[in-house]
Formats: sequence, structure tokens, C-alpha cells
Amino acid sequence: MSQFDPLPPPLPPLPERSSRWRGRSGGFWLGAVLVAAGAYFLLANLGLLNWLNWHLVWPVVLIGLGLYLVIRRLR
Repeated sequence: MSQFDPLPPPLPPLPERSSRWRGRSGGFWLGAVLVAAGAYFLLANLGLLNWLNWHLVWPVVLIGLGLYLVIRRLR
């Protein structure tokens, strides 16, 4: 290209990412799960959850998650 060549045409604008992802809450729930897991492990390492028996709690967590998904789908 010489210095007198015209500029190439401008590129079309990129689509807005926010409109594409609007209404999806997957990122929120992933973040919430990571925060909850981190809080659990921190409290367990500090010895504040000695009373909590994880072998009894995890089925309740799975049942609660399943109920949430079913109820959300029915709405």
C-alpha cells in the first residue's frame, strides 16, 4: 500500500454480548456454588463445622437441588 491509497471500509459493529446472554443465570449459580463450596471448606478447616456430618448432608443437598430444578421447569 502506498501512502495515498484510500482507507479500507470500516468493519461492521460487533453484536452486543449483553443482549445475547440476557436472561441466563448460569453464571450466577456457578458463582454461588463456588462461594458456598469455598465457605464450607474454609469453615471446615477452621474447625467450625465439626458438628456437621457431610455424609448426612450431601443427599439433602442433592434432593434440594433436584426439587429446585423441577419446580423451576414447571413454572
